[in-house]
Amino acid sequence: MRNETEKPHPTFAQNCRSYVSECCSNCSVHGFKFLGERNRNIFERILWLTTLIVCITLCASTILQAYHKWQRSPVVVSFATTETPVWDIPFPAVTICPEARAERSIVNYTDLVLMVRRGEQLSRQQRQDLSYISQICSHDWEDEVGEEEDFLTEDFYEFLFNVKPNVDHAISECVLFGKSCTKDIRALFTPIVSPDGVCLSFNLLDRRDVFEDIVATNYYTNRGIPHQKRSNWTLERGYSATDDNDVMPRRTFVPGIAGGLQLTLWVESKNVDYVCSDALQGYKIILHSPSQFPFTEGNFIRVGLNQVLVASVKPIMVMTSKRLRSYHPDNRECYFMEERKLKFFKKYDQNNCIHECLANYTLHSCGCVPFEMPRINSTPICGRAKRECVRNASALFLVNKNVKILDNVNEPNFVEKCDCRQTCSSIRYETEISQTEWRWKRMERTLHHNGTRKKLNDEYSKIQIFFRDLQFITSERQELYGLMDFLSSCGGLLGYWKPLLDATS
Repeated sequence: MRNETEKPHPTFAQNCRSYVSECCSNCSVHGFKFLGERNRNIFERILWLTTLIVCITLCASTILQAYHKWQRSPVVVSFATTETPVWDIPFPAVTICPEARAERSIVNYTDLVLMVRRGEQLSRQQRQDLSYISQICSHDWEDEVGEEEDFLTEDFYEFLFNVKPNVDHAISECVLFGKSCTKDIRALFTPIVSPDGVCLSFNLLDRRDVFEDIVATNYYTNRGIPHQKRSNWTLERGYSATDDNDVMPRRTFVPGIAGGLQLTLWVESKNVDYVCSDALQGYKIILHSPSQFPFTEGNFIRVGLNQVLVASVKPIMVMTSKRLRSYHPDNRECYFMEERKLKFFKKYDQNNCIHECLANYTLHSCGCVPFEMPRINSTPICGRAKRECVRNASALFLVNKNVKILDNVNEPNFVEKCDCRQTCSSIRYETEISQTEWRWKRMERTLHHNGTRKKLNDEYSKIQIFFRDLQFITSERQELYGLMDFLSSCGGLLGYWKPLLDATS
C-alpha cells in the first residue's frame, strides 16, 4: 500500500514547466526571467513574451540580411598592397592592319569598279577578283560588284594571302627592346585573317595555343605560315623562374622607348587605293593580350601616312584570390580559365567567348559564318549575298541578352547559354597616344643629296609602343565576407540586441 505522506510523481507537463521556469530564472537575458516567475500574472507574461518575440525577430532579421550579403556579395575588388613590375607580365600583342589591303599589281579594286561603271565586260577571273576583294573593302559598292555569291570556297583564303602586301613591304624597320629586329620581321610577325584582310600580329601566342584542333586553320598551313614557340604561360600562373628572355609571350624589363617596340611602316604609293578603304589611308593598330585573338571591328588606334604615333601603355590587371575558387561563378561573377570550356578556343577569355557565341548565332541565323570568324572545316563561309543577314544577326546578338550557344548546328534550339562572364584574371592595355606629322622626306633630302634610303614617292609611318612605368598597381578580387566573417557578424549582432533585451527588464 502506498505511503500517504509520499508526494505524487510529477507529470511530464509539470516537469517541462519546471524546467522552463528554472531555465528562464537562470538565463542572463533578464526578459526571460520574468516569463518563468510563478507570481507573474498572465498579462505580464504575454507582455514580456511579445517583447521578446519582437526583439528576437529583429535580431534574426539582421542576421538574415548579413547572410544574404555574404551569399550575394562575397567579393570585393581592391588595390593590391604591393606593386607589380612590368617583367611579370607580357608585352602587349600588337596587331597591324594596313588600309592598303592588296597589291594593286595583282588586283586593282578601283579599276574593276570603274570598269563596271563604264559598262565594260569583265572576264570570269575579274568578276571573281572583284567579288573576293569586295569582302575586305570597307566601302560597300553594291551596284558595282555585280553578281553576288551566297557562299565562298576555301579558294578565298588563297586569294587573300596572294594579294596581301608583302611583309617586307609593310615593315621597313624594326627595333625591339633596344635591338634591331629588321632581319627577323618574318619570324616576329604572324599573318592573321581579319575583316580587313590579312593583318600582321606581334607577340600573339601561336595558333596551336590559341585555337582548338577542330578550328579551320589549314589556310595558314597551306601558305607555310611559320609557327611561334609553344607557350605554357597563362596570366594566372605567370612566368616561371626558368623562362628565358625569348619565351613566348615576350616581355620587357625596362619602361620607356628603350624597352619598347619601334616600327617604321611602309606602303608603296602604287598600292594606295582610296576607293576600297573609303579614302582612309594608314594603319589600324590594336593592342591586346597575347592570349586573345584580335578582332578589328573596334577598339583600335589609327595612324595616318607620314605620321608618328607614340603609345604609352599602362597595364590594367585584375587578379583573383585562390580562396574564391570554392565560390560559385554566380557569386564571384567571373570564370577561371580552366573553369569554362569553349568550343573553338583553348583558353577562356570574355572576348573569345563573345566572338564564339556570335559565330554560332550567325551560323544558326544565316547558315554560314563570315570568313574571319572561328569555324570548323565543314561550316559554310558567307559570301556577299549573305552580308545583310550577317549584319542583322550581329545587331540582334548585341541586343539579345538571352542568346545561347549552339553545340550542334543541327539542333533547332540553343542548348547552352552564352554566359560570357569576365575572366577572373585579366589584363588589358590602356594607352595614352600622341601623334604628329613626320616630315621624313625633308630629312632624307637634307641628309642624302645623291640618293635616299627611302623612296620619296612612297609613304612611311612610325609607331613607338612602350610601358610608361616600371611598376604598376594591380587590382585584386578578394573575399569580402568569408565564413568566419559571417559568424563574427552574427556574434556582433547578437551582442547588439542583447542589451535591448536586458533593458526591457
